[in-house]
Amino acid sequence: MQMKNFLFYSGLIMLTAACSSHNSVNVTVENGSTLDRSGEIVQVSAKSLADRLGAEYFYVTDASGNELPSQITYDGFLIFPATVAAGETASYTVFPSDTMRVYPTVTTGRVYPERADDLSWENDKAGFRAYGPATQRKGERGFGYDIFLKHDVGRPIIEEIITTHLDPANKVILDSLKKTDPEKATEFSHSISYHWDNGLGMDCYAVGPTLGAGTAALMENDSIFYPWCWDTVEILDNGPLRFTANLTFTPATIGSDTAVIEHRLITLDAGSFLNNCKVSYDGLTRPYTIVAGLPLRDEMQPLMNAQEGWVAYSDPLQREGNGRAQLGVLFPGGTDSVNVAHGHVLGYTVIQPADTLEYFYGFSWDKENIPGMEEWGKHLSDRATATPLTVTLK
Repeated sequence: MQMKNFLFYSGLIMLTAACSSHNSVNVTVENGSTLDRSGEIVQVSAKSLADRLGAEYFYVTDASGNELPSQITYDGFLIFPATVAAGETASYTVFPSDTMRVYPTVTTGRVYPERADDLSWENDKAGFRAYGPATQRKGERGFGYDIFLKHDVGRPIIEEIITTHLDPANKVILDSLKKTDPEKATEFSHSISYHWDNGLGMDCYAVGPTLGAGTAALMENDSIFYPWCWDTVEILDNGPLRFTANLTFTPATIGSDTAVIEHRLITLDAGSFLNNCKVSYDGLTRPYTIVAGLPLRDEMQPLMNAQEGWVAYSDPLQREGNGRAQLGVLFPGGTDSVNVAHGHVLGYTVIQPADTLEYFYGFSWDKENIPGMEEWGKHLSDRATATPLTVTLK
């Protein structure tokens, strides 16, 4: 299947004649789909704005004059959230600013060397983790993405719950309680652990030696070549609206190719359940089948749609009462096939040596946002088929 460069819901930029005034630039966002779009991140060229406004920094207002959060990304775009009804157009205005504006952080992440070099990141909907070199050095087979389930508390939570979990002072208290009151020790252990829900969210998804929450992997002789942990990472965007990280993996042998290096560019926007992931490889000398998918844990049947290019599964998580994580993988433009194999539900396509595979992965929590698999499948279908918003500078 031919790889496609695809940026979902990011907007198509069309430049018209320069505005006669240098005090502002008008931006229209057109929704040609049959779906209402609320808080969807769109982008315009920051260079085009700088040329028109003669400024390095900007701020954005809606048609009522309300200032919206915005961010200038590492690759030169001004991004902001747009809300446009189905078949309608919304107007926004960009003004020059003397300084970079500061907005509440919605999307953020960092490497946690204190927690085995994990890269963890989140937005207002979901949190994610990719295991790093310390995990690989220990020999743990942390191949897939991990997830953090989040309650809608209006702020990032991962820093808080990991810091609490690892706080040495809490360990001292716990060790003391174990000697004096084992029952209270158990209660206290749960209250500080990020594996238990204490009102913010938790990590209760078991990755194990699987693709986890949507990792892509090459296949050789009908076997999945599970990628190990990332080797180096560069954080390119870190909020308030977009998180972007570039991950590079250690050289590996796949078939007759003996020095294959994987690269992943992962982007998560505010308001989205799904990460955008671009996967490419150095060292491939021939086409390979590549899959992305989700491990199957119980009798729950996965959802599959090859034409629209997505698979989904409702994971039971690790304890009764935690609800289920509704996981999804989406290939823009469809897949060659979808299937249940190797203990996973998988989408299949082919990658050429010089290609980049672009796909989406993520989840919703049935206790917090999207209540069931029927609704989750509809969300993935809508994402797969909706017309991208069109952004025009006037």
